[in-house]
Amino acid sequence: MGPNDVFVIASNNKGKIDEFKTLLSPAKIIPQSEIVQLEVDETGSTFFENALLKARGVAEFTNHNVIADDSGLIVPGLNNEPGLKSARYASDDASDDENKEKLKSEMRRLGFKEMPAYFVCVLVMIASKDDPLPLYVEGRSNGTIKTKSIGDQGFGYDDMFYPDGYSESFASINPLTKLRLSHRGIAFAALKDRLK
Repeated sequence: MGPNDVFVIASNNKGKIDEFKTLLSPAKIIPQSEIVQLEVDETGSTFFENALLKARGVAEFTNHNVIADDSGLIVPGLNNEPGLKSARYASDDASDDENKEKLKSEMRRLGFKEMPAYFVCVLVMIASKDDPLPLYVEGRSNGTIKTKSIGDQGFGYDDMFYPDGYSESFASINPLTKLRLSHRGIAFAALKDRLK
């Protein structure tokens, strides 16, 4: 992957775009907002289906490779919630804070201050909207979700998620360490390996 490679990222999430730029360096990254103003309905029943929907939606408007991800937090003890609805857990237009507050209230309702959890990321890359063979990889990061939030870096549930072996949350550890340990970082390492 070199400076002449160009990838359009099918996302409007600034936190994700920033991580993509770091993870795909030195390739050129174009956020979808520079190509098209679009919000793809995530109607799939799996992370893969949602990532593919996003990639195909944006690929209609560019000739570059498009990368999309669908990711989420899974808490097995909460029936695998928030899962596919991680970004819309409290409501369809919920803020990160509202989603985290709902998760904390669900944990407290069951009497837990912490629970085993994992983040998952599915990346899909397509060369065109009709690409019959999408490239896809998965990354997973295991840890513990806690009602105690620490840190002000990252986004989403990062300040509640403590990766295995660490007493700090994703929002409080060194950003480069987070990228190495995170579901997205692991998925990108797999993607780079496939692209070699």
